[in-house]
Amino acid sequence: MAGQSAQGGLPGFFVSGKILPNFFSVSSLSVVYNYPMPPPEKLFIYEIEGRVEPPPELAGPDFLGCWREADFSYLFFGAPKEGQVKAWLTASAAGRYSSETVLDYSDWEAGQPLQAASLAGFHLCPVWEEPQPAPGELVLRMEPGLAFGSGYHPTTQGCLTLMRRVFAANPPRQVLDLGTGTGILALAALALGAARVVAVEYNELAVRTAARNLKHNQRQGGVLLIQGDARHFAYPPAQLALANLHLDVLLDLLDIPEFLTKKWYIFSGILGTQMATFTARLKNSPLKLLDTWSANLWFAVLAKKTNK
Repeated sequence: MAGQSAQGGLPGFFVSGKILPNFFSVSSLSVVYNYPMPPPEKLFIYEIEGRVEPPPELAGPDFLGCWREADFSYLFFGAPKEGQVKAWLTASAAGRYSSETVLDYSDWEAGQPLQAASLAGFHLCPVWEEPQPAPGELVLRMEPGLAFGSGYHPTTQGCLTLMRRVFAANPPRQVLDLGTGTGILALAALALGAARVVAVEYNELAVRTAARNLKHNQRQGGVLLIQGDARHFAYPPAQLALANLHLDVLLDLLDIPEFLTKKWYIFSGILGTQMATFTARLKNSPLKLLDTWSANLWFAVLAKKTNK
């Protein structure tokens, strides 16, 4: 697999495709999409049926990136482009126009303006501001882009809080971060003392954001960043596995024997009544639930491998 080739044969920091063994350096990733700092007030999002690549005339300063899910593409802009997008699709037949959505950027970022914050002993600071941490806080400089994981969402907060407990008990040297998003949990693990993180993210746009954040924090050498399905990369050895993902993916991971070989586990992305489903499945695994964290109906779970 591509991830195995990267881990075993190439030094430093690379992104690998799930199927094709294509590798890119951090510098090549950093210029693939535009992202203004600070971010725009509004996001203009165009849903297109089909997996498309915008033409050069649309990839100007207002173009923020392309998010792909299944057979749909979502083009993000900092200014309205509906007319231009429709004209391009009509002329090229690259895909079928579906809709325009306009959001305040703060709504994309968990309903809050992006600003410095202190959380679980970390000082989260936008890259366009100068960090002002309290004594003892670990600084994480973040460019949120359009990926998940600015630190505001309860699922990220739960992971950071439970990570503190794990590293205080027995600091893991190797960490597996499934669903890394912006890379915030991978960066937190390194800041707490991990020597190496394998970070996996399915979404291409999120991978590019994570790559930029590793550069902002000068942590490129500590992370192997892989673009791929978390279920396909559950096997790397680690003392701690982080999985901030949808419930269906979490349940699938619990059925993968190679995944169930770590010492510590932090699961997040569990909403409301999903918690009962997850804990029931967890009881039938070799993992023991140690603690839970919750806020606004979102849950995070700390578990540990047992000998049963």
